[in-house]
Amino acid sequence: MPRQPQGHGKAAQQGLSALAGAVLDTHAAIWLLNGEPMSADALEAIAEAQLAGKLFLSPITGWEAALALTKRDGRPDLGGRDGGAWFRAARQLPGAKLVPIGPAIALEAARVPVVYGRGDPGDCFIIATARMKRAPVITRDRAMIDLAGREPAYLAVVSC
Repeated sequence: MPRQPQGHGKAAQQGLSALAGAVLDTHAAIWLLNGEPMSADALEAIAEAQLAGKLFLSPITGWEAALALTKRDGRPDLGGRDGGAWFRAARQLPGAKLVPIGPAIALEAARVPVVYGRGDPGDCFIIATARMKRAPVITRDRAMIDLAGREPAYLAVVSC
């Protein structure tokens, strides 16, 4: 019987198994690679997902990181790497598993704005990935956290 997560916020409340893994939001992946502070709940969820080999990354994370480098303001610190090199490093995290965008995720991403209330493409694909994997999203994104609060059966998050 899978062990239930302890202290993982919405994920624990929804009874998601620690063995379900976790999906890293783009900013969470950046902070993890940079060794920046994250919540104890997020670090615990990440460690459990790594041990299970289910620390899920969407290709959209690479797209978002590379796209963010083109902005004038608010560019992320990717450790001096371009988007491709950074995403290769993210995929080398222990337990990391790239989740391809197939038809099921693409179609689910198209349905996300109806529930989410916004159509940010990156968020839609990350949410769709989490839904298809039945795993929480590690995030600080206020809109995702609010969605999980409003629709706990739809999305689980672990705030980082």
